[in-house]
Amino acid sequence: MDKYKVILVDDEAEVIDVIEQKIAWNELGFEVVGSATNGVKALELVEKTQPDVVITDIKMPYMDGLELSKRLNDDYRNIHIIIFTGFDEFEYAKEAIRIEVEEYILKPIDAGELQELFGRIKKSLDKEIDEKRNIDKLQEYYMESLPLLQEHFFTSLFEGRVPAEEIDKYLVNYQIHLCGPLYLVTILHLSSSDVKAYSNPFLMTVSVKKLAEEQLVPKYGSRTLIYLGDIIGISQLETADQVAGYTDMMDEFCRQAKRVCGIRVTAGVGQLCSSVEELKLSYQGARNAVSYRALYGNNRAINIAEIEPKEKSEETWEEEALHRIMKQIRLGDKSALEGEVKDCLKKFTENGST
Repeated sequence: MDKYKVILVDDEAEVIDVIEQKIAWNELGFEVVGSATNGVKALELVEKTQPDVVITDIKMPYMDGLELSKRLNDDYRNIHIIIFTGFDEFEYAKEAIRIEVEEYILKPIDAGELQELFGRIKKSLDKEIDEKRNIDKLQEYYMESLPLLQEHFFTSLFEGRVPAEEIDKYLVNYQIHLCGPLYLVTILHLSSSDVKAYSNPFLMTVSVKKLAEEQLVPKYGSRTLIYLGDIIGISQLETADQVAGYTDMMDEFCRQAKRVCGIRVTAGVGQLCSSVEELKLSYQGARNAVSYRALYGNNRAINIAEIEPKEKSEETWEEEALHRIMKQIRLGDKSALEGEVKDCLKKFTENGST
């Protein structure tokens, strides 16, 4: 392990020489990296050498030891300070304690006392290093885990398992920056029959994800993750007018995925929302949009807002009936579909429609 660095500060050069000679620095785990005759020169030396310990006299020209200690405490909180002086006055001792120096020692300096003091400082420095390394390890582990933590947050949010009052806390803790002001979720569903043609389906999913990031991140600040075999994109829009252009872009992306990756992709676009909390609704809308691929095709973008209007009350009964029929076709429930068709024909007959 490297030695801890020490700087000696005293306006009497012979005092510095005596201290250097009296202490077995190497055995204690220290090395003297420099000396100065006043506080001004000491600060320059501190900036240059970044010492762990500074031993300073109190009475010196230009800048005394107390002022030097104050400056060190302000700018270099990690430096241990030892003050020694021949002035055995209580006021000096009080001031040294107030500015949180490590020790206050009177001249003439006793080598045994100073050696014992540096033994204590060595233990203190070792403890600080161990604690810092532990913190660094935790920080390193945290940064390595961050992508997984972020994905877990979003999947929990989609499933409605994140309390609304805790969302902001998770966004901060997991370093998730979503500025909006509007958001929508897109699900990229890869055709299972195409995926099976590859020896490693997961790598194919990763390839499509990378392609999506290249398209979405620069323009919409999107975040992407793989969930339940699909690629989920969370995009940020500035205005509702951008939704049409976004859907067109995703439509083109599906064609590009077919050309580049050789796989059919359905992009289910969820409804626009104005808060992170509402992303779970947009996610569900995107999931519903993907399920319409049997009707609209599986190599295109399907915007749920275009096929399931938000305001159901404004639909005519014919539109409502058509949506119910389409839903049963989508779900593959033959008996339910027959029932919906019969109800629709009956309604047509009652209204005299042809």
